[in-house]
Amino acid sequence: MRRCSRPILIAGIASLPALLLPAGREACAQEATVTTTRGLDFGRIVAVGAGTVVVAPGMPGATGNGVIVLHGGSPGPASFTVSGNAGKKQAVITFDSPSIQLTSAANGVTSTMTVDTFRSLPAADTFVAPAAAADVSVGATLHVKSFQAAGTYSGAFSVTVNFN
Repeated sequence: MRRCSRPILIAGIASLPALLLPAGREACAQEATVTTTRGLDFGRIVAVGAGTVVVAPGMPGATGNGVIVLHGGSPGPASFTVSGNAGKKQAVITFDSPSIQLTSAANGVTSTMTVDTFRSLPAADTFVAPAAAADVSVGATLHVKSFQAAGTYSGAFSVTVNFN
């Protein structure tokens, strides 16, 4: 079994987005690669109360529950390409942590938001990867607190791809 692990960075703004930035390219055992092609972007948001912002894998945009998602920006899922699977047909995607913290240090005050419920398309369970490359889309849920401080938030999560 080959294992590829890829950290993916998250950055953003509470009243202007939480965004997952492309983290480049990672070579893995036996020349498999995981290449980030787009960052996860929760869009520009305004916290009018506690709520969530959901980005679904494979779908553009973001939806808010108790949070206003403003027009503008480019909310949507992260995406990456897995290539060089050397004829292995099965791959399993795992998220190395069930949740991560985004932090912001604006005006000397540190604030946090939690991101969890990571989902992928194809699903994180075993999927058949084509011999050349497989595109994977990742969405998640951002939890926003009442009176969430505006600022630029950042953090990271890791995705691991195991080939069978």
